[in-house]
Amino acid sequence: MKKLFNLLWVAVLLVLALPACSVSSSQQLHSVKGSFVEGILGEDAQTLNWIIATDDGASKRYASFMVDPLAVFDNKFTLQLRCLARDIDVSADGLTYTVTIRNDLRWSDGSAVTAEDYVYTLKNIMFADWIKCADSSKWQEMVDGKAVFVSPEKVNDSTFKVVRKTVDPDFVYTIYELMPYPKNIVIHYENAAEDFSQAPELVNMSYTGNLGAYKPVSWNSSEGFVMKRNPDYYLGKSTGAPYFEKYTIKPFGLQQLIYDALSADRISFAFVEPQVANTFRSEGKFNVYTIPTGYYVYLAYNQRDNGWEGLRDVRVRQAISMVIDKPMIIQTMYLGYADPAFSFIPPYSPLYNESVLNKFGMNAAEDAQKAIDLIKSAGYEQKMIDGTMKFVDKEGKPIKLNFLLDMESDFEQNLGIIIRGNLMQIGLDINPKFSTRQILFMDGLMNKIPGSEQAPAFNNGPKAVSNQPWDLAILSSHANALAMNGSSEFFTTKGRFNIYGYFNDEADALFARAYSSEAITLEGKKKVYSEIAKLISDDQPVDFLLFYKDNYAFNKNVKGVEPGINVYYNNQFWYFE
Repeated sequence: MKKLFNLLWVAVLLVLALPACSVSSSQQLHSVKGSFVEGILGEDAQTLNWIIATDDGASKRYASFMVDPLAVFDNKFTLQLRCLARDIDVSADGLTYTVTIRNDLRWSDGSAVTAEDYVYTLKNIMFADWIKCADSSKWQEMVDGKAVFVSPEKVNDSTFKVVRKTVDPDFVYTIYELMPYPKNIVIHYENAAEDFSQAPELVNMSYTGNLGAYKPVSWNSSEGFVMKRNPDYYLGKSTGAPYFEKYTIKPFGLQQLIYDALSADRISFAFVEPQVANTFRSEGKFNVYTIPTGYYVYLAYNQRDNGWEGLRDVRVRQAISMVIDKPMIIQTMYLGYADPAFSFIPPYSPLYNESVLNKFGMNAAEDAQKAIDLIKSAGYEQKMIDGTMKFVDKEGKPIKLNFLLDMESDFEQNLGIIIRGNLMQIGLDINPKFSTRQILFMDGLMNKIPGSEQAPAFNNGPKAVSNQPWDLAILSSHANALAMNGSSEFFTTKGRFNIYGYFNDEADALFARAYSSEAITLEGKKKVYSEIAKLISDDQPVDFLLFYKDNYAFNKNVKGVEPGINVYYNNQFWYFE
């Protein structure tokens, strides 16, 4: 249960702290009217004092209605400046980032938002040891084996620098997301974590001035999170934005209740499942947009010592990937709302290079004989058993692959049935190993070197194995279309999530280049990641199955929406017809 806003406190602040810089719009592109309601399943945001939240960005998203970040990307990954006056300047060596903010940003008391506020937010809050900030690790780098914070410093009122000791070409995306806190308020709560966490100015975001499109009104379980239009919004000077009188994020306990609310026009927009997306499209009452996501599903091949030895041969891995029918999976499991995956790089990413990838699994039936021949070339034989040709081990017994499956997941079990059918066509079978998700992770995926004092982890090195032998496992992850360096955690020798034991010196060297000045420019990054993608595609340590898509339904009178991966990027410019 979220704390109710102290409406009296908000009202007093609004009276006492009207922005000194209120500027009427010179042009009103669309009329201001109506209340926009966004329906969500459950509620995962914790607080508007977002910097202390531990909800994977949900609170920060709420707060971003009141304070814009430095910049965002549109659906074509073109940078859209928000609080930035111009793009961040990155030095040739990739170590110094110069940030210049707009000069028309104001706090609620009328004082200017300055570079000092941004530096203070980093140094005195984000990097402080008196309070825990979930995002703080994004601002750290490894220097001589130790995690240290980067060095922000004020240059003048509108400019600050962030200096690193090591190169990270993706670090600029962290800076773009930065939102400031007002130094003149927070300084009174410094070194007092409880007071900071409960400070009414911070919890109610009454300090935000003209920094965001909306102002908070109330937050409770019945109405949801209610905001009202901010007439002083800095981006509204020439457009009159935002165009909704109110914007509400309303949680629901069941997806069906969301559908009922959409149909009854009680909400304006929500995520909908594939079957409902098709129904809504056919009814014609809604604009239903299919949006790509960075979430992908893959089949992991255990190449560690407690997996089937055949999976340590690239020919066997390629053969299995050839016959797992991706179009069938996408149509059966997602009603077509997914893209086939051939890499950890999303197909809509500027870094995606289709020409270097093997498109395994797109012609499963036609490639079946090729797959059989590949496995035979790896030294395995087939025998007729019970009227079916099956691959056998050295003792002449049918090969059955241990397949870890979550007994509580209908999705995994149904996907496992499809994969089993695909494998049986080439003479392989599976031995399903059902367990709860927790046991699956602790017993099957986490590993340690036998006889050692290591604590179990997802990658304890080449000699580490899990308690339970396994061969196949269905896993999922998320890829950022621009910031790809996190993928090294899955495909390098020391990668924290290299569960399946893929150890390749060439991959380590390529990912090291991705962390070098060679990858600072987009063209340099494209070149390096093309080489990485080709190597991973050839080696097939995992079989990338699909990137799934989301469907969003909007009432037809909602205009200004630009469908795409970053559909929210311009929500302050949405309007009612």
